[in-house]
Amino acid sequence: MTRSDATGRLGAELGLVLATALAAVSLFGILMPSTYARETTAWAAQAIGQDWFDLLVAVPWLAATARWAERGEGRARLVFAGGALYAAYELVIYAFGLHFNALFLLYCGALGVALLTLALTGASLLRRPPEPWPARGVPVKSLAGLLFGTGALFGFLWLAEILPAMAHGGVPASIAAAALPVNPVHVMDLAAILPAHVAAAALLLQRRQLGEAVATILLAFGLLMAASIAGMMLVMRLRGAHASAGVIGGMTALALANGLLLAWVLRATAARRPAA
Repeated sequence: MTRSDATGRLGAELGLVLATALAAVSLFGILMPSTYARETTAWAAQAIGQDWFDLLVAVPWLAATARWAERGEGRARLVFAGGALYAAYELVIYAFGLHFNALFLLYCGALGVALLTLALTGASLLRRPPEPWPARGVPVKSLAGLLFGTGALFGFLWLAEILPAMAHGGVPASIAAAALPVNPVHVMDLAAILPAHVAAAALLLQRRQLGEAVATILLAFGLLMAASIAGMMLVMRLRGAHASAGVIGGMTALALANGLLLAWVLRATAARRPAA
């Protein structure tokens, strides 16, 4: 990484701090039974499953991609940004979706690091954008289809739960089951994540460079997110909570799709170097 890109270097270094903070959140959640004592059985089981996934997969991902991003390569910064986005998403759930507990300040601190990491990495990408994808070698239509399908599918699922509850003056089942005022997943998905998927798909079909960058970030994010949901629900089943085998299979398939297309993009852009 060049000296002029101190912002990107700082973002990558903060990624290591973020990995450490996320590891602490996960370890304390696993080792301290009181952490989720006030949650419903299903919500507590999801939290434990999330802790195990983050500790075993997300933390190593963040650490490895942060080291890779320190070299300044465009594709490395995009994959790292996807991991940082995933961490920020999860930490919002910890901070806003759990009852107050002894880890509250840790949640706040880790979320702050995640947001600052994203901001610095985003500034670095704006200052030194990755080079465009090659004219051939990336399945643009397949990738756009996956992104649009993901955005549309989850948007439909959440609205199918939310709109009937609003019409009848009730509360969506997922919110009632977790005893929450609102579901932070609904908020983040409908406000930002799902629109970003649809917008990236549209930009990709127009062969816009911004769409290529956002799509790569979302593929990394989607791989981690879908795999974490599958892992979380598997832990729920092991702990005796209800978790659909069909959803586990669907999330596993989605993770594989994101992973395969991400690998395709990285392979096709392997010879690319960041702009001077």
